[in-house]
Order: sequence, then structure tokens, then C-alpha cells
Amino acid sequence: MKYFSVLMAVVALLIANNLQAGTPTCHSGSDAYCQYVGKVERVYVNNDNLILLYFDTPVPLSVPASIGLSVGSGFAAAVDADENPEFAKMLYSTALTAQASGRSVTIQMRGIQNGYLKIDRIWLYAP
Repeated sequence: MKYFSVLMAVVALLIANNLQAGTPTCHSGSDAYCQYVGKVERVYVNNDNLILLYFDTPVPLSVPASIGLSVGSGFAAAVDADENPEFAKMLYSTALTAQASGRSVTIQMRGIQNGYLKIDRIWLYAP
């Protein structure tokens, strides 16, 4: 019986680690924002200094539209590194750390950047 309990606990942990994240959500009010909790699927940087963090589960375009944000893509969120280079460096390193270690993040987004939700903060969870 003891071994069965340990086996079930291990199986539950493996299943929990392989679940996809929830769909990003948006919240209205005086400080309207969208939020994603989950894994960083991919990180993209181009020579125009745009950083994209791709969601594990895309946000339907109707969700940000519900709080007045018209985005062209629900697959990722963006930061323009030229606007705040120090924040961009910290965001990029945090995203890479999360991706490399398989840890979850919370990303909050306010506004639009190049047709994507604009990232303005990130949390990295303990392993």
C-alpha cells in the first residue's frame, strides 16, 4: 500500500508538469491588463530590438478586445528593447531561465506593441 501511494504521487507530479497552461486572461478596470500564467514556449529577438515571448496556449483575439486592446496575434507578447533596455535585458534573462529550467512564469501585459500585447512585468516561480 505504501508503494502504491508513492507511485500515485509520482504519477500525479508527472501529469501536472506536462499540462498546458491556461489561456491568457484580461481584466478590465482603471488598470486594465492581460495576464498569462504558464511556460515560455519560445523566445524571439529580431534586429529591430523586438522581443517576443510565445505563450503555451494562445489568447483568443476577442479576449484582449474585451478590454479595448486590438491585437493582431494572440500567440505571443512583446517588448521593444529600445524603450527600456534594462527592463528588456532582465525580461529576456528571466524568460530564458524559465525556459531552460522548465519553470512557470506570470506575465502581465498592458497596451499594444507592434500588434502584440505589451509586456510590462514578469514573475518567475520556484522549481
